[in-house]
Amino acid sequence: MTNEEYTVFIVDDDNRIREALCELLASHGIQAIAFGSAGDYVNSQKPDAPACLLLDIELPDINGLDLQSEIAKGEHPPIVFITGHGDIRSSVRAIKDGAVDFLTKPFTDADLMAAIHAAIAEDEKRRAERAEFGKLRRRYLDLTPREREVLPLVISGLLNKQAAAELGISEVTLQIHRRNVMQKMKAGSFADLVRIAERLKIPVTHARKTGVKSMALPHRQVVAIVDDDPRLLESLEDLLESAGYSARSFSSGRSLLSAGLPGLDALITDIGMPGMDGFELRDLVKTKEPGLPVFLMTGRHEIADQLSARDRTSCFRKPFDAQVLLATLAAALGDRHMEGNDET
Repeated sequence: MTNEEYTVFIVDDDNRIREALCELLASHGIQAIAFGSAGDYVNSQKPDAPACLLLDIELPDINGLDLQSEIAKGEHPPIVFITGHGDIRSSVRAIKDGAVDFLTKPFTDADLMAAIHAAIAEDEKRRAERAEFGKLRRRYLDLTPREREVLPLVISGLLNKQAAAELGISEVTLQIHRRNVMQKMKAGSFADLVRIAERLKIPVTHARKTGVKSMALPHRQVVAIVDDDPRLLESLEDLLESAGYSARSFSSGRSLLSAGLPGLDALITDIGMPGMDGFELRDLVKTKEPGLPVFLMTGRHEIADQLSARDRTSCFRKPFDAQVLLATLAAALGDRHMEGNDET
């Protein structure tokens, strides 16, 4: 994208500052639109294109930080604060509330341009995410009412027979609806469909059960996989499904906990994930399901070696050996099954 294709809005009550900024941006081939007050900016018509907002703190009608809080309720360009009245408290508040940068006058042209380019890049990213979410939302709305009932059951990890029983339809009909959901949502795999559902915040309303009333179903052991890498999720899901397990994929620990732990037979989780790492997830899971086997994965071999040396911890190094993973998983689930029989 060229400089002419995006806009920098300037809100400053000092006419000399506005003129100087407009001249600087023009010299870089950037379109600038300047306002002397927050009200003028808010009430103006704005082009629908990537943009950023250069915002002063001291304005005649409202404080710039208060304006930031007000426009945060809707979609707005990323903000770069420019002020001659900067202090630590104001800068902390601005950055905490999402400002890209906080520049104190006088600032260098290089610092300003770097902040503007960072803000424009952030806006382009936001717009791309909103556009993608809009596509997903439209695809979801194109589903039939029955297909919208099928979707949460599918992502819950229910077997086709179980999902069909929940809806009171035949398994063949369920499979047709499931295929239509995959096609309409443009999901390339089950893991892909789970990630789409998470983005749309479709609740997982059913935990997988080991049986359905009046139906004798073979028990497939359920293994949850947690990793922020979609490619690894897909490959692990395929591996586990081919080995006869029912795989449930999650892109974060929080999404797993939201879905619930009942019905799980084992958990495989990456260690290095944003938000909640694998260690934190393992510890939380162990407080809720002490007997659930939990396996950690990591690409850092030194961590894997340290963990594998401990008797109580099972850890797989990336890239892992599929046969070793399956053998280890089978042994752990076999031991758990025997313990359950002993208790009974």
